[in-house]
Amino acid sequence: MPIEGDLKSINLSTVLQLVAQEHLTGVLKIKKKSDIVDIGFADGQITGAFFERGDKAERLEAYLVKSGIVGQHVYQMVEDIHNETKRPIMNILLEDKYLTKEEIERIIKFKIQEVVDEVFLWEHGAFNFEQGSVIYPKSMIKVRLNTEGIVLESARRMDEWPKIKDTITNEDIVYKKVERPELKLTPGENESRILSLLDGHRSVADMVEISGFGKFQTYSCLYRLLTTGQIEISYAKPTVTIPKPKREISLKFLRMPVSIAFVVIILILEFLLGNYVAQQYVIPIELLHDDFYTQDYETYQEIFYYRHNRTPSINEVEEVFGQYTPRD
Repeated sequence: MPIEGDLKSINLSTVLQLVAQEHLTGVLKIKKKSDIVDIGFADGQITGAFFERGDKAERLEAYLVKSGIVGQHVYQMVEDIHNETKRPIMNILLEDKYLTKEEIERIIKFKIQEVVDEVFLWEHGAFNFEQGSVIYPKSMIKVRLNTEGIVLESARRMDEWPKIKDTITNEDIVYKKVERPELKLTPGENESRILSLLDGHRSVADMVEISGFGKFQTYSCLYRLLTTGQIEISYAKPTVTIPKPKREISLKFLRMPVSIAFVVIILILEFLLGNYVAQQYVIPIELLHDDFYTQDYETYQEIFYYRHNRTPSINEVEEVFGQYTPRD
């Protein structure tokens, strides 16, 4: 039976539990716009997870350096070895004893939980299960996590998430330690690390990146410290927004219709103007016939002047009226 659909109609926990119950092996692929998540399974148990945010992939190696688990200098040496030998970086870290197998397994389990937590927040996203596919086939570290346990932990965190987000509303907020808190508490191990990283300049987003706790745990620690009065808001970093390029609208397609309309308007105006002039200077048709103006010399003279732009000669008058006798 193919497993595919959209998270709008079926939630992630149901999909994961279905894969676990059927003991399926393969990769569950979930996509929301440019974000892509792959979750690997073997006999219904989770073996790995991969998050690609647009063009930026969430690589485990980068997490190790940013969180301080592996020093920058050590990582540079490992990367040089990788470039020379083409050995996978995680294999070098393990085989050359920069990290133990247990440490790497713990990190992988942590990152899997973090990826699943993130997808739990998605309200929509197309998914399909590629049966038989394998995630990280060359990895030396093989982990298998109980799918139901991952689902239950993500569900618990999602129950707590709304109150945390209502308090910490923006990832650009910068917190600072309260010098003399009213309530003196002994912070736990995670809270102590968060306090040690607060320098009055690091934002919430910065803390998530360098704490090594991931998004939920970092927010959760900040929430507990904030609600117990151990930290307070220092300021909020300005958010840099990249203006969208203005979309230019081409009017080339209007050139021909506008030209035609312009010509039509000119023709209509010429017609109306000509009609108006004709009405102002209209001459009854009967005045143009000789039978009419032979009855009256004065009328004949006016019509003649209109036709020839001069007065008629005596000979021309006599041709019409006979012998010309001027009036007194």
